[in-house]
Amino acid sequence: MGLLKFQQLKPIKITVVFFKTIALTLSTSLIYGQDIHMPALQELNILYNPALKTDKITKTYVGFRTVNYPGIISYSSKLIAIELPLVSKNDNFADVTRYFDIAAAINTTGAKDGSLAASGATVALTYALPLNGAGTYISTGFNVNYNFNRIGSTVYGGYYPEGFDKQDALGAAIVADPYQSGFNFGYFSSGAGISVFDTEENTQWYAGVSTRNFNHPYTEWNRTSRLGSDNGVQAGYTTSLNEVAAIGGYTNLSWHNGVQEHFFGVTYTRNLDDSSRYKLTGGIGFRVGDALVPSVAFTLKKTHVSFFYDLNLPNSNYKLYRRQAYSFSLRIIL
Repeated sequence: MGLLKFQQLKPIKITVVFFKTIALTLSTSLIYGQDIHMPALQELNILYNPALKTDKITKTYVGFRTVNYPGIISYSSKLIAIELPLVSKNDNFADVTRYFDIAAAINTTGAKDGSLAASGATVALTYALPLNGAGTYISTGFNVNYNFNRIGSTVYGGYYPEGFDKQDALGAAIVADPYQSGFNFGYFSSGAGISVFDTEENTQWYAGVSTRNFNHPYTEWNRTSRLGSDNGVQAGYTTSLNEVAAIGGYTNLSWHNGVQEHFFGVTYTRNLDDSSRYKLTGGIGFRVGDALVPSVAFTLKKTHVSFFYDLNLPNSNYKLYRRQAYSFSLRIIL
């Protein structure tokens, strides 16, 4: 599949005002947050912050997550996404040069008993501008989303307990439809983000802030409920230990509607051959107040496969309801 290109664009001037905006957003973004449904945050960052396309590589993703509360509800989430970078026809993809990226994604979530049906489609545009010749960039992004949401249940007299499944897809559906009316409703939402990242060969890092739903869409059929603006912070760092091993860490911090959604993760990667085309990665994530999330991943040439499993924290709602949850992610370089 060929990579897309576009005509030469005028340079965008980076000003002190823009950097002040980054600092201000970082200082306030812990107040609100975003929905986090897939543990593969470091692979799907662009869906949380449209400015976090940190390479000029065409990729496609497939994700699957299943959550089961025995005797209460069982649902699964599916995701497919693609990233298409674009550079000037006068530039080389391997060079440190400005570039655009177009990303598109579709996700669906459904319960086996029909009580939950949610889906969304996203289109995002990213622009990255190098700050120096060593691979440090500043980036901004914008996305538009169409969301469909329906939730209605006869469990617990028609409603789930307060805070039930608050950090997953069911909890997000309840936030969008607090009355759990069972009526279908679709709405548009918008998001934006900014980030700074470095693509040096042995050490890579990124830091970004984002906001979602800043248009405050109505999410109820009777137009009585609107989503508030959700802001988030993302950061990550990876460095080589030697010629065959690397370690990394990443985080996604967020808060919305009184719900904390903070995720921290660390990884260790080992090359399985001299070409670095075959790798094994082990990791552990921590979703605050929710679960430990161990993971294992394999890189086979241009294919990256990840598996995640939730270990419920003691004394949490998810331990009480005996939640069983795992996720699968597939990334392919085209």
